[in-house]
Amino acid sequence: MSARILIGLAIAALAAACGAQSSGGASGSGLYGTVKISPAGPVCQAGTTCSRPARAFRLRFSANGKTVTATTDRNGRYRVRLERGRYTVHAANAADSPKRGLQPRIVNVPRGRYAQRNFVYDSGIR
Repeated sequence: MSARILIGLAIAALAAACGAQSSGGASGSGLYGTVKISPAGPVCQAGTTCSRPARAFRLRFSANGKTVTATTDRNGRYRVRLERGRYTVHAANAADSPKRGLQPRIVNVPRGRYAQRNFVYDSGIR
């Protein structure tokens, strides 16, 4: 065989191996997104946002007697692996009350992929 054919076969084998590896790592399901606190302060000024990223905020996902938590990073982003299904969501590090709370409170996780779900935590400041 010529060197050209051997190199072509090696490149094809390498590409096939990389493709198989990346598809195996992409399996699973869950959610990702952001959590914002709003209002973030007692006074909101026109032309400025009244929300801020929820840093180190813990989300508690519950379904079928199981609970999984996720914590946001400094930008309010989270990512959590969850099985397909319907989950109730609560703020794990804050008390829910009629004036405060996390929205949405119920989320659906699709099969075989990660879906984006953003949350807003109402701080209760009025």
